[in-house]
Amino acid sequence: MSGGSTPYKVISPLRLFATFCVLAPTVAVIAVPTYDSATPRLGGFPFYYWYQLLWVVLTGVLMVAAFWAIKLDEGKRRQARAAAGTPESPTGPEMPGSAGPDADGDEGVAGV
Repeated sequence: MSGGSTPYKVISPLRLFATFCVLAPTVAVIAVPTYDSATPRLGGFPFYYWYQLLWVVLTGVLMVAAFWAIKLDEGKRRQARAAAGTPESPTGPEMPGSAGPDADGDEGVAGV
C-alpha cells in the first residue's frame, strides 16, 4: 500500500452488529424448545404466542437497525477509499441483457 494507510476493516463492528440484528430473530424463533410452554400468560395469551408476536415487532426494529448500520458502514468505507485515493468500486455486475438498447432501439423495457 502506498502512503502507509491502513485499509478499512472488512469486518467492522457495524457489520458485526448488522449480522447480529439479522441472526438474532432467526435463532430466537428457530429454537422452539426455549418457548414451547403455555405459561407465563400475558393478556390471556399463552407464552408461545406472545413470544412469537414479540419477535415480529423486534425483528422489524432489528432489520431497520441493521439497514442503518450497513448504510453508515458503507459511508465510512467510501470516506476511507476517498482518503486513500482508491477509486470507487463498482456496485455489482451488470444484469445480462441490461446493457445497451433493446430490439426497439431504446433503453427502456421491451414492448413498452
